Order: sequence, then structure tokens, then C-alpha cells
Amino acid sequence: MSKTLLITIALLATLTISLTATTNNAHATKCQDIKGTEKWDSDGHGENKPSSKEFKKMLNDDSVTICELAESIDHMNVKGEVKDWSDFKDTSVYMSTNDKVQDCLKDRMHLGDSLADYEIQKCATGGY
Repeated sequence: MSKTLLITIALLATLTISLTATTNNAHATKCQDIKGTEKWDSDGHGENKPSSKEFKKMLNDDSVTICELAESIDHMNVKGEVKDWSDFKDTSVYMSTNDKVQDCLKDRMHLGDSLADYEIQKCATGGY
């Protein structure tokens, strides 16, 4: 091989490695991808008395991810809806997602006057 070809291959390999290293892998398509393995227990679906106060609290907690909220919705621990899109898009629940999930949430919000809890859960887990 020629020296130029070897240098070109080395540069391409370096570029590929540096691009891969700077990619943000925190934004997965589905919640099970973020956590590694979906840990939701099919028997852990609560007492069927979900809390709308807890839903609002989780939305406003910067440490809560969309996966944690989706799991609480799925387990019937919380219930609620998002009526103000401008407030919701600034939450960590929304901002911790990738573009595909954000597009899903936007589409669902614009279907009606609000974004229902089950729509958040379905967007987060790739159910739509």
C-alpha cells in the first residue's frame, strides 16, 4: 500500500473514533434502551389510585427522566395531563429524550388540547 493510502485510512479511523466518542448516547429511542433492560414488573401495577399531585411533582422535578415518569404512569402510581406545552418543553422529562420521542410528544400534544399521561408513556416506550 502507498503511504498516502495508509495516511488516509488512519485519518478516517481517527475521525470515526472522535465522532463516535462525542456522540451523546443518553438519548435513546425507547426507555428500555436508556435503562439497559426494561425492569418494569408486570405485577407491580399499584393499587389503581394514581395521584395527579405526584404527576405534577414528577414533571417539575429536574432529576426525573421520561422513563421514570412512564414507569409510574404504567404502574398506575400517577395520572395527569399536560395542558401548557411551553412549560412542558422546558422540563427535564421532555429535554431528556431524543428527537424521535420529542416529535411523538409534539404530535400527540397537537392532536388535542392536552397531552395525556398514557400518551407520554407510549411515546417514551415506542408504543406509537
